[in-house]
Amino acid sequence: MNGDEDNEYVIKLKSRFEKIEKLESTPMIMRDQAVQCLEKVINESKKLVHNDKKVIQNNIDSLENIKEESMKEQFSVIYSQMCVLAVSSLEAILKDYFVDSFNNKTDINMENKKLNEIKVTIRDIIDNELNFDNKLGALILERDKPNFQDLKSILNNFKNYFNKGIKLESDLQKKLCFYLEVRHLLVHKGGVVDKKFINSTEVLDANIKNYKVGDTVEIKSSDWIDMKQAFLSLLDVLTRGKAVAEIDNGSLKSSRKGT
Repeated sequence: MNGDEDNEYVIKLKSRFEKIEKLESTPMIMRDQAVQCLEKVINESKKLVHNDKKVIQNNIDSLENIKEESMKEQFSVIYSQMCVLAVSSLEAILKDYFVDSFNNKTDINMENKKLNEIKVTIRDIIDNELNFDNKLGALILERDKPNFQDLKSILNNFKNYFNKGIKLESDLQKKLCFYLEVRHLLVHKGGVVDKKFINSTEVLDANIKNYKVGDTVEIKSSDWIDMKQAFLSLLDVLTRGKAVAEIDNGSLKSSRKGT
């Protein structure tokens, strides 16, 4: 695979995002169903007078004239759910890459002290029949339980276990930190900003919407675009070993290669 092609991990994440994006059509599906119901009333009801039909037809016309983007922005809850699903998808793919990297053995950081702390039991040996090929990564996930839901932990995991020191462009760092922390608020705090969010985003100046404690986060279609590209950029950098990633007009743009 040459450097210009998406690797398998980016392809997997893109595929998951395409499925998540189907949620965006929910408002329009609801609109179309409402239109169909009203049209059925007009066509099948024999008791409607002319004025009633006119009122219903006006409502149908009004619904059909609502622009798709206008509909989408009224359903922030959908984009909130898309954010949660996107982070879960990123986490799953990062874990896959972590496991594959560990099973490869060639890039393991043997200076990592945790390698001396994680214990293998007699039961592990029996269950695996003395053969741990392609099983080390899963064992590490089970015993060490590395976190892949915030930016600092993600980067530290790959640095500590594989000497992958990744530098990210500032704007990308901010977006990654912001949306990963927003996911935590949506899942654990009902979307209400707390002090932990403020502290976690303060380090990188990543509170890109200037939320204050007590505010409720609001995710829009533009956030989905930024979030999706930021997550794909992060995965691209990690899996290719590039030193810097940028977001350029909604598409991935990579620059000089590093370790």
